[in-house]
Amino acid sequence: MPKMQFDKWKVLPVRLRGGIIIAIPVICLFTSLGSFAWLKASLEEDETVVQQTKMVKLETKRLLTALVDTETGVRGYGLTHREEFLAPFNSSRTVIPESLKQLEKLVQDYPQQKQILKEIRTKVDQHLKILQQKLNLQQELKRIQGQEERMVNTALLYDWLEEGKEQMNATRVAIDKFTQKQEEILEVRQQHHLLYRQITWIVLCVSATTGSLGAILAIILFLQLERELTARETSLQNTNQELELAYSQLDRFTANASHELRAPLAAVLSNAQVGLMELEDATVDKSFLHQRLDKIVNLTKSMSTLVGDLLFLARNESLLSIESLEVVNVVDLLRSLVPEWKTQARSQHITLTAHLMAEPVLVKADPNLLRQAIANLLSNACRYTPANGNIILRLNCENQQVEIQVEDTGIGIAPESLSHIFERFYRVNQTRTKATGSFGLGLNIAQQIVQAHGGKITATSKVGEGSTFRIWLPLEK
Repeated sequence: MPKMQFDKWKVLPVRLRGGIIIAIPVICLFTSLGSFAWLKASLEEDETVVQQTKMVKLETKRLLTALVDTETGVRGYGLTHREEFLAPFNSSRTVIPESLKQLEKLVQDYPQQKQILKEIRTKVDQHLKILQQKLNLQQELKRIQGQEERMVNTALLYDWLEEGKEQMNATRVAIDKFTQKQEEILEVRQQHHLLYRQITWIVLCVSATTGSLGAILAIILFLQLERELTARETSLQNTNQELELAYSQLDRFTANASHELRAPLAAVLSNAQVGLMELEDATVDKSFLHQRLDKIVNLTKSMSTLVGDLLFLARNESLLSIESLEVVNVVDLLRSLVPEWKTQARSQHITLTAHLMAEPVLVKADPNLLRQAIANLLSNACRYTPANGNIILRLNCENQQVEIQVEDTGIGIAPESLSHIFERFYRVNQTRTKATGSFGLGLNIAQQIVQAHGGKITATSKVGEGSTFRIWLPLEK
């Protein structure tokens, strides 16, 4: 089936396609049965006509034999004047009307044959009339002369024998014409019969081929429909699972977001209320009021960061469009990050080392988003690496992919928590992460950015030894 027609077929409703698939073998079956019924009726009709024509031939021979017997009987009687010669004549006079009547029944569907038969009946009647006249004349002469054994004059005998011969010949010509016409009908019907037999075999072969092809087509379409329905069922199941997961994540996300926002808002409200109360007391130390206001500012910055992260996650749920990407040299991008994060690491008494390649490494990416994903990994490494620890930033190329690796000697991640670290608001140690100002969104944002670029991010870790995060992106060809 051509692709365009196959696409049109797939657009049809499943119920309609199922009906068509069932209809294919049914139509083939009824078409074959109809064809065979028509051919069988035609063959039976031809067979009937052939048998009927054969009966006409037999009846015609019977009629001709009876006519010959009448003539022979009358002649025998004329020559010998013996009554036993009249037996064939008398029996034939009974047979001839029956034969003519039977022939009329047999040829009633053939107007031309009926006309010829009408002529034959007329000539037969005339022939029998002549023979009867001759017989009556001979019997009358015999009665008058009274001599049964008297020899007939040769000249008179010859004239008597020739009398009515012309009528008999005309009757025979008419019968021969009738027989010849019947032979033509028989030949036509036999040829027609043979042709229909050949057509029957052809139809049998075509029906068998069509039926087989129809059955194969129906099976193929049925299997295709079954695969499609199975794929749809699987897709629906997957979609249902995704929806359930999305609902669960949304529910957890809403609960976590509410929880994360409730605590700083309560703190802001509490500090603001205390600050207002202290403003009414003129003896209050201004430095204490400044601490309250500074606490409000820090909490507000924290909430602003949280809201910004939430907005980022909401806006970047799918793959980035091709138009928004550009060719980025990953080596230059990482070099621009190293000085800032070396300073950050040094302030925490951590050593940051970069192992980058000399030649350019090009990828299709949004440079700002990619920079943020790497910065989140470096921030995460700095947050969970104790003093005098090390962080290593590496860049490798392998199998047409770019590997950006961030390795630290931090506290590590327990195996039961490793599979959850990319989930939103997930924190391995709630107390530790709150103290460091983490909301559990950094790794999820990094994962979402990498996946939006068609890449992947992985993590390996050992408790007490450190963690390694790897970003894989396709090389620009």
